[in-house]
Amino acid sequence: VFTGHVDLRFNLAKGLTFTTTNGVDYYDAKSYSFSSKRVNPSNSMGNSDTYRMMLQSSNNFTYMGKWNKHSLTSTAVYEVTKYEERLMNISGKNLLTESVGWWDASMAQSRDVSNGIQNWALVSGVTRVMYNYNDRYQLTGTFRADGSSRFSKNKWGFFPSVAAAWTISNEKFMKNVKAVQDLKLRASFGIVGNQAIDPYSTLGLMTQTKYNFGTSSDYVGYWANDIATPELTWEKTRQFDVGLDFSMFNHRLSMSVDYFDKRTTDALLKKTMPNYKGGASYWVNDGEISNRGVDISLTAHLIQHKNFTWSTTVNGTYLKNRVEKLAGGENDYFFGSKPASGMVDEASIIKPGYAIGSFYGYIWTGLDESGKDTYQDMDNSGTIDGSDRRVIGKATPDFTVGWNNTLTYKNWNLNLFFNGAFGADRLNLARFTMASMVGDSRFITLREAYTDNFDKVGQSAIYPGLKVAGNNYQAVSTKWVEDASYVRLENISLSYNLSKKVTKFADIRLTLSCQNLFTITGYKGMDPVGTTFSNDNVDVDAGIDMGAYPTPRTFTFGMRMNF
Repeated sequence: VFTGHVDLRFNLAKGLTFTTTNGVDYYDAKSYSFSSKRVNPSNSMGNSDTYRMMLQSSNNFTYMGKWNKHSLTSTAVYEVTKYEERLMNISGKNLLTESVGWWDASMAQSRDVSNGIQNWALVSGVTRVMYNYNDRYQLTGTFRADGSSRFSKNKWGFFPSVAAAWTISNEKFMKNVKAVQDLKLRASFGIVGNQAIDPYSTLGLMTQTKYNFGTSSDYVGYWANDIATPELTWEKTRQFDVGLDFSMFNHRLSMSVDYFDKRTTDALLKKTMPNYKGGASYWVNDGEISNRGVDISLTAHLIQHKNFTWSTTVNGTYLKNRVEKLAGGENDYFFGSKPASGMVDEASIIKPGYAIGSFYGYIWTGLDESGKDTYQDMDNSGTIDGSDRRVIGKATPDFTVGWNNTLTYKNWNLNLFFNGAFGADRLNLARFTMASMVGDSRFITLREAYTDNFDKVGQSAIYPGLKVAGNNYQAVSTKWVEDASYVRLENISLSYNLSKKVTKFADIRLTLSCQNLFTITGYKGMDPVGTTFSNDNVDVDAGIDMGAYPTPRTFTFGMRMNF
């Protein structure tokens, strides 16, 4: 493993500089394994090699000039990133002789070999001009071009932006206004791009599979797991922002308020064909997604005493996420992943008029007289089927908040950081599995479903009886959608400082900290924000909980010494 970079700066002329930053990230890991018959029924060997190399180069020309009340800063940047990964694995079983260990795979009676390579590159060019007049009026214009190897034909994306600011507190008419400082009005509009697809995703690669002709022997074949989409291009997000900054009471109170409106077009979304057409998946540029909201940041120095201080910062965001349109119109839609194929249907949907990552399922109406689950017949057909599904929740929160506090008392320092989210739902499929007689085990493992079911408490129960036959278990229903709002003490740290005058040899800082000390939530799963999915549809399926590994509680002790 090797990581390094070289930075060079040249002063070419008055106000003109050239800076180049070049870095390398190198990783090469080899692994060897051998298991003898002395410890296992059969011997085995294995070799693997993983190689990764990333090269980055950033080159920056900057001109800074000032005359009278005018100042100008212009920048030109050229960046290149190159990544390569190579994998190779060899394994074998039932070695004819163990004396060669892992070095001769030909001695194995059964062998398995796999290898692969991945390459991608990104080339970027950026120009930026910033103008300032008398520290009152600021204007910035930026143009960016990015070329990505992840796309087949349309590799380049072009992204302009412009921003303006007015420092009102520097105007003459504000000279005698003492209550307000640093009053600034800001506005900006720009376009950014997204290339978040895996390399080769647009090529329609073949995938290996095995099949047989009614015999016990498997034959290797290949099929099109992905469909080629050579016309795929950059996802684009246009954002308009207007904001106001100000301070009061001699900077003891500072506040920023922003309104933003983000519109994502040509969204990179993955679709899946029906199984009767092959079930292949493919990427598309489809639809328009909006994110509107307000950001508020408030910082206050509540107490400023010689021996005791207290400063606090609160950040809050209100967000309204909505799928505005898809290529097929208002009735167009497509689903997210199948959490458990054969047991749970698609749980999420992308549909105009609703938030991305919305849950799509049945409206649970309780238990009937025999103790079976019932659901609302939305189309009045007399049967419960796929046409009765509706949007029943969303994974995106309406409001998120962060609250940071720093308190000092003489040599002591205490920091507490809270965060929280409100208005998000979560589909608790882990709880459904434990409370339902489905799947391979068909047995109840949730205590409440055993002690508080229909057999024990009657029709007021929410869990069907253990003796009920033919119950309609529907995982994606309002029965298993829960409010995932929470407040969490994300970090708390206590520090004590010992000066060199006391220790006689160094300044020492002792720190004890804890991450994820507690969470206040009504959600019944292990973690209201845990992530189960890490695939391409993570945004669509983010609210599905299939037993996500919870955030650990970590205690840390540290000591820093300055000699």
